[in-house]
Amino acid sequence: MTDEGEIFNGFGSSPLERNPSQSGKRTKKRWSFHNNNKPNLVDLLSSKGRGQRRMSDVTGVDGVHKEIDPYHISPAQLYSTESGRLFHAGKICIALAGLPGRGKTHLSVSLTRYLRWLGVKTHSFHLGDYRRASAVSDLHHELFMPEPEEREANEMRNRIVDECVNDMLNFFEKDKGQVAIYDAVNALPEDRLKLSQKFSSANIQVLFIESSVTDDSIIMRNMESAARSSPDYVNWDYEKAYKDYSDRIKFLTPYYQEMGTKDAENSLSYIKFINFGDRIELHNSNYGYLINKVVFFLMNSRIKSGSVFFARCYKNSLEYTQDPPLDDEGDKYARNLTKTLLNHLAKEGKAYAKHLNQTSTERPKVQREYSVEERHPAAGVDGVDENSLVVWTSVKKRTMETTKYFTEKGVNIRHRIQLSQKNPGVVGGMNEAEIEKKFPSEYASFKQDPYHHRFSRAESYHDLAIKIEPLILEMERMSGDILIIADDTVLKVFYGYLMSCSCYDIPSLNFSTDEIIEIRFNAYSNSARVIPIESN
Repeated sequence: MTDEGEIFNGFGSSPLERNPSQSGKRTKKRWSFHNNNKPNLVDLLSSKGRGQRRMSDVTGVDGVHKEIDPYHISPAQLYSTESGRLFHAGKICIALAGLPGRGKTHLSVSLTRYLRWLGVKTHSFHLGDYRRASAVSDLHHELFMPEPEEREANEMRNRIVDECVNDMLNFFEKDKGQVAIYDAVNALPEDRLKLSQKFSSANIQVLFIESSVTDDSIIMRNMESAARSSPDYVNWDYEKAYKDYSDRIKFLTPYYQEMGTKDAENSLSYIKFINFGDRIELHNSNYGYLINKVVFFLMNSRIKSGSVFFARCYKNSLEYTQDPPLDDEGDKYARNLTKTLLNHLAKEGKAYAKHLNQTSTERPKVQREYSVEERHPAAGVDGVDENSLVVWTSVKKRTMETTKYFTEKGVNIRHRIQLSQKNPGVVGGMNEAEIEKKFPSEYASFKQDPYHHRFSRAESYHDLAIKIEPLILEMERMSGDILIIADDTVLKVFYGYLMSCSCYDIPSLNFSTDEIIEIRFNAYSNSARVIPIESN
């Protein structure tokens, strides 16, 4: 059935189904969705059955650049359609524009992560990936010019752009994609108009997002980050990489023309994203649902620095209704957790960690009542300084009291009702064998789909994913470090967002009270690692 037929005939109420298979191989140098070498997932389904996928290892690099599995279901996805696209959104190309060092890659990747989380089939197409795959040696600055003077460089640039755009069109046509994000400089008005006409002729809506920066400190931070972590500078000496990136910016600056300076661009829909969210200007803003979600995300987006740390709460196995204070072992856990994280931050060179590591012989006082301002401060209070630490906990006594040694150090503690553990309902306090014996049909449904299944009077992981969206947006607009202390059901869902997991990965993630999981932000991809908790 055609996309138009689906809209008019009302497909889209089909139940969500788990994918039992592994996702396809990742292309290392550049991306091509429509690939005849993809694994035969149909035969794989029949031969391997519907076994549960296991992901006990929570280290590694996130999946935001991986091919979207045909059976992929996003953690916060509300419904599926025959085509895989949301009804009311259509096909959208988001084309970025701006000089290097303006956070375009960070923006494209973070937006891809958020839209995928919502169930929108999205992929970032980085022109740099295609450029690196085509270059036979180090990238010469002429390859970044809008119109290289050398014939060979000009032909190569045109071929690279055509290959990337062709993959985007195949993403929409062959792979039923909904949002393609084109990450490139797009320096000239005529190139932007040509791009818009090409996609519009294929009935694909085009939105430009121009990232411009007038704050030199933002550019400097972006340059430092690019020199250390950009795929262009793998195995480069930092000083050499920094100079090359700086020279690239200087080389391209005379060629770049801001959007809106030419009358020909008046017909384009575009957003000026200034100083990464300090100011947003909308032009031709007759947007629909999905693009308005993009605008809303931009309003909450900042250049990310620091890390998110996950620590499982003490006595994670307690029944849902129980709410005891910390015992002596819990106090020991709280002390070791605080010491381990602050020592780690100090080793990372965090300036504020030196102050926080000052010892005190006074036993901290546990505050029993928290004001509204402490629980829910005004937006923008936390995470303004990239050299900062904030701790989020649930409202359970044992999680709040786990922060008492952080409180002693002057760390801001925030208690979030959304971080409450998943309610198990009628199966609370029962092990799997007991559940299977008492509720055999319910247990079979749970084993089929542990992410979406909801026992009587219970919550599902999907319910948690919907519940924490306000915290996700709060996290996106914060800089600095965040420690989240919560039940492992909550940590799994947060991890799923930050590491771009599918919903069938999340229930089998493993978090231990013996370790802290650090997820480090990066413009191109997030990465996770384990920090063992020190003992006394």
